[in-house]
Amino acid sequence: MAKMLKSKYNSTGERCVDACLNYGELRYVNNDGSPIKIEIPCDKYEEAISDFLERIKEGLTVDTDIDPSKVLKRGTITYNQAKDISYEGKIKGIEVFAIDESIECEHILGVSGSIEYALSTWNGDSRESALKKSVIRSITVYGEDFIKELELTDIIGEDECSRFCDKINYLKKINNLDLYKPLDVMIDDDIGEDDDLKTKKKLMKNIKTASFIGGLTLAIIIIQIITNGGTFKDNLYLFLPIFIISFAMSILVMFYLKISKYITEQYAKNKGQTIMEMFNEELERITYDNILTEKECKVILHNITKGEVSKLLSEMKGSVNKKLSCNALVKNETRFVLDERKSIILPSEIEVKKCMETFMLSYKEKFCKEEVVKTT
Repeated sequence: MAKMLKSKYNSTGERCVDACLNYGELRYVNNDGSPIKIEIPCDKYEEAISDFLERIKEGLTVDTDIDPSKVLKRGTITYNQAKDISYEGKIKGIEVFAIDESIECEHILGVSGSIEYALSTWNGDSRESALKKSVIRSITVYGEDFIKELELTDIIGEDECSRFCDKINYLKKINNLDLYKPLDVMIDDDIGEDDDLKTKKKLMKNIKTASFIGGLTLAIIIIQIITNGGTFKDNLYLFLPIFIISFAMSILVMFYLKISKYITEQYAKNKGQTIMEMFNEELERITYDNILTEKECKVILHNITKGEVSKLLSEMKGSVNKKLSCNALVKNETRFVLDERKSIILPSEIEVKKCMETFMLSYKEKFCKEEVVKTT
């Protein structure tokens, strides 16, 4: 099968263009002279297109009619993401060259499709489901050229093929198979309550009740003493002011306890939220950089919090530099997850072709039914 598709991931857009050209001529072309499509990192695409156009404008290319967008295809993976995964060596078929840290993938799925297959597998999907998702991802990158590479254009006509690819690019799915997308992962903002905190709350409530009852009791005792058990009728006028003073004292004690509790809880809450913000920032960064799956994120979150956020907060109290401690903890747990990723052997081109055939035949059947409904 002729290699009409390639993947060239480089650290800059200029280097991506260099990988496509050889002394101003296209380095990779088909037998009919048309350019072979080359997938490049999504974060280097705009830079590469701009550099390519500048070279054409300055006459540095032999063919001045080259359309960069017809040669370069935007992948869905950043250069750094692809580099980190390549150095991990868990996906057989994606290679990184140490001399310039360029990344290539000779597999028909390309870098984006291959990594989609790996991510789906690492997230616990079946091999069949992972294959389907990887094929969909490759179509979103290469479009109709992916189908042409598999030599399947005879199954449906060119018009239907274009509509089929457009539909996939728009929906980013077939048969409700959702592709990987960046995850919004964070520790719950509720800092939780351990047994000690619940005990303190209960104790505070009991103190408030005791303070109120104690104030009233004290008032009654004082009145009894002054009035000699209520026998001195001449001293009855003392009853009301003494009662009011005692009652006011009880209210003040309760108010003081309530204010103390509020200040303490607000301090603890703000302190907990600050720590949560540190963790969530690091979680967001490391999830994106390492393209962590939903399943992997759950493992990391569980290991970080040990199942309870309150335990995490208590462990962080003794840390001098909480930011560094947060980052180190997240990094260590992520390292554990990355090491546990199993090695991926990408599907054969025959498997990819059969999967693509199934998709196209299913689409053709639906398309025919729609046409029948329209004509009737």
